[in-house]
Amino acid sequence: MQEKDAQVPSTSHGKKRNTVAIVTAGAMISVMIAAWLTTFLLMNSMMMNPANETGKFTLPILSMASIFTLADASGISFFLSIWILGMVAMMFPAMIPVVSMYVTSVAKSDARSDAVRALGVPLFLGGYLLTYAVLGAAVYALIYLAFNLAALIPALAAYALPAASGILFATGIWQITPLKDRCLSKCVSPLGFFLLHGRKGLAGAFRMGAEHGYYCVGCCWMYMLVMLAVAAMSIPSMVLLASLITVEKAIVHGAMWFKWASAAIFITLGAAIILVPQLFIP
Repeated sequence: MQEKDAQVPSTSHGKKRNTVAIVTAGAMISVMIAAWLTTFLLMNSMMMNPANETGKFTLPILSMASIFTLADASGISFFLSIWILGMVAMMFPAMIPVVSMYVTSVAKSDARSDAVRALGVPLFLGGYLLTYAVLGAAVYALIYLAFNLAALIPALAAYALPAASGILFATGIWQITPLKDRCLSKCVSPLGFFLLHGRKGLAGAFRMGAEHGYYCVGCCWMYMLVMLAVAAMSIPSMVLLASLITVEKAIVHGAMWFKWASAAIFITLGAAIILVPQLFIP
């Protein structure tokens, strides 16, 4: 009888943990859907046809030239807003296991659980998104420099396609590097991450989010460069890369076959954009 009674709290606790995890996942999916819709509306209003009047292939990023040629506060703010919305849309599916683990274990163990329960998740995700905002600012500066160098030296425009191809090749190679593997190993095991980086309190929540974002950026920064510099944050490219990231982190957990398969895909695309660019004209 006592053994049966002892099992009741454990079962009740397990059900409560499952309920919290489901609610957390539902909330993140709702935010993700809102981010996808907002990103679609913003990008749809801004994007132009990537084929010019002669029908020749031009990079989709050229349709966003106005954002990068004038580095004023409004342009930078607009870009970073779209960028962060895009990161919410793309990265939150893979973040659901991490945030669920945080809510059901780390936050619950904190002595100041009331405050952490209310603000811990927003602060954790805020720290996470901050790292992607820093990446977005760096990518913006890089593309701004490229556009302005091309304006000063028009001959550089001839290297636009080789540059896009080079980014795709580099992404393929990055997939199989030891550094990518080390960063990915921190992302695929939420329990392992929190055992090593667990901290208490609200400041700890923000710091954990930033640290997880640091590894996530280390794992995925080349994806984001492809998404922006090659595909101009087009919705199809975002959907494809978001699917790849979710499968890589949450389903196959960085399996070796997946690394090599994804590397082959990026390298093949890099070759195709040079050899048969007409395939990429809508």
